[in-house]
Amino acid sequence: MPDDNVKLVPLAGSPVLERVGIKRRCKDEDAPTMEMWRKGRTASYGRVSLKVAAEEKNVEIEVVSGVVVKHYN
Repeated sequence: MPDDNVKLVPLAGSPVLERVGIKRRCKDEDAPTMEMWRKGRTASYGRVSLKVAAEEKNVEIEVVSGVVVKHYN
């Protein structure tokens, strides 16, 4: 994992992200840090109900701060 102070922003100009149609959710300066993401994941652990992903087998999803997190079984 990155250090806690690293901003979690997508790689600008990535042809892979552009090809799959990834859209930015916020400006770079508003992006969460690794610490914020880690604490959000930790705080939600065991408190949310995982939902079965409709498009993939053996995958459950949860939403943390508006971001879909996949759990592979």
